[in-house]
Amino acid sequence: MKRILITGVSRPSGIGATLAGRFAEEGYEVLVHGSSQYDQDLRYKDAGQEATLSDDIVRLKDSDLSVEGNVEKLFEEAGKIDHLVLNHAYSTMNELGDWTYEEINRHLITNVTASMLFIQAYSKQSSGGCITLFTSGQSKGPMSGEIPYAVSKEAISEIGRQSALVLGEKNIRVNVVNPGPTDTGYMDKESDIYQDIADRFNQKRWGTPDDIANLVLFLHSDKGSWITGEVISSEGGFNRFN
Repeated sequence: MKRILITGVSRPSGIGATLAGRFAEEGYEVLVHGSSQYDQDLRYKDAGQEATLSDDIVRLKDSDLSVEGNVEKLFEEAGKIDHLVLNHAYSTMNELGDWTYEEINRHLITNVTASMLFIQAYSKQSSGGCITLFTSGQSKGPMSGEIPYAVSKEAISEIGRQSALVLGEKNIRVNVVNPGPTDTGYMDKESDIYQDIADRFNQKRWGTPDDIANLVLFLHSDKGSWITGEVISSEGGFNRFN
């Protein structure tokens, strides 16, 4: 049975919880990690509610990935894994005038440094497998209210491209997914902006965690074995300039 570690799994409506459930249904042994404190700090509606996962999914110890040493501790707890999905992210709204040294570096350490350390630790124990990272739509249009986040996510795209070449020698595939606007419960569905965003998709609806899970499952399957080093947008035709 293939073992997969998925990060960013802490609240029911997030992409991570859906990924965990779908991979478990496909017969993977699933290990998950999250940071419930981060969800509470950002005041998500379902913060503090543990994602409902099947009994055979292993929850690893909750921790802050911006803290030095926590990635290594997580791998010690997890043991050997065959696949890796880096779904975690640190994201806050920061207008240019509000930037601080600390807040910029929280984005960079959690999103970039931790992801690089995950890849390094995984590569040391694996002789074949697949890694998926998550970027955002920063290359497709402005994200002027969250530039620290956008910069860190552009770095993720480059991490995927660069590491795919190096890890290809070990038969490890690496891809990056941009899910586009995805309804994970962070926006009021009755608000005007929610409907405006929905109208910008071809199907007049937001993306769902299941839409993204379909793609990630494909990338980690034998059917996706020829795909590596790619940054793939799965946005349902989202129009940023409507």
